[in-house]
Amino acid sequence: MRRRGMGILLLAAALGLAASAAFGQGLAVKKTYTLTINVNVQGAQIFVDSKLINGNAVLVVQGMHSIRVHADGYADFVQNVDVASNMVVPVALRGVSYPLTVRPNVPGASVVVDGVDTAGKPVAVGAGQHTILVQADGYKDFNVVVNVTGPLAIPVAMEPAGFPLSVNANVVGATVTINNTVVGSVPYTQSLAPGNYTVRVSADGFTDYLANVSLDRPMNVVAELKARISTISLVIPAASLDPDQQGNPVGPVKIFIDNRLANANRALDGIQVAPGRHRIRVSAGGLSFDMGDVMVTAGQRYVIQLSLAAQLSAGQ
Repeated sequence: MRRRGMGILLLAAALGLAASAAFGQGLAVKKTYTLTINVNVQGAQIFVDSKLINGNAVLVVQGMHSIRVHADGYADFVQNVDVASNMVVPVALRGVSYPLTVRPNVPGASVVVDGVDTAGKPVAVGAGQHTILVQADGYKDFNVVVNVTGPLAIPVAMEPAGFPLSVNANVVGATVTINNTVVGSVPYTQSLAPGNYTVRVSADGFTDYLANVSLDRPMNVVAELKARISTISLVIPAASLDPDQQGNPVGPVKIFIDNRLANANRALDGIQVAPGRHRIRVSAGGLSFDMGDVMVTAGQRYVIQLSLAAQLSAGQ
């Protein structure tokens, strides 16, 4: 009985020691370390073991941990790390680009993405917002801001805005009339919707210039205005005509303008004269009437009236 009791005590002691060892291991606390993630993109989100951390450092217990870093426009960084001491993990996020294609309905339209002319070709852009400007002569500008999250193709239906119509003339300040509406004076430029227009250019003393234009592209109208010719007519009162003159009593009358014979055919009506200052002289037989310098305005009709007056006085 004594030996049996001794065995039981020894067994109980052994079991107690094993239990104490096991209990001691269960109470052991794992060490903690600082895990720091340095990212090359400001504002990136850092997840450790699927939890978003505040800042870029977190305390973790010794062992394996998962890291994921996310930032818009960049590929996610994913990695598992075995933490056995304070650890710093450098993360270099790589930007993600997507093809951006702009398809205007006007051939040759200019496409500008983020201020850079793309020459109408697809471009690679990062994720996020981008500005697009499409321009073409005769069409309204197309402006839009797009948020790129993947490959993107944008069809652009441009609206006609008209074409520039420019009008000029050889006479400064000539008046421009379009479709019977006075719109200004030369030089004149206006953007008009495609269509047919009647352009009139006019100036005092000049013949109006007319042009019918079909505006389907930028156009330039140059008006060559021609001065209206003035006329001079000579009127001889019947009382001044010689009743004894047979045939044409006014046939011998000559009109000189600037010392040049202006009525070689002896016509006395509708003699053309250019605008400006001229010297006019009328001769008939042995008589000559010098009117001196006169100013002729374009497009006017002038009449010369000869009046012969006789005065009798006693000789001394």
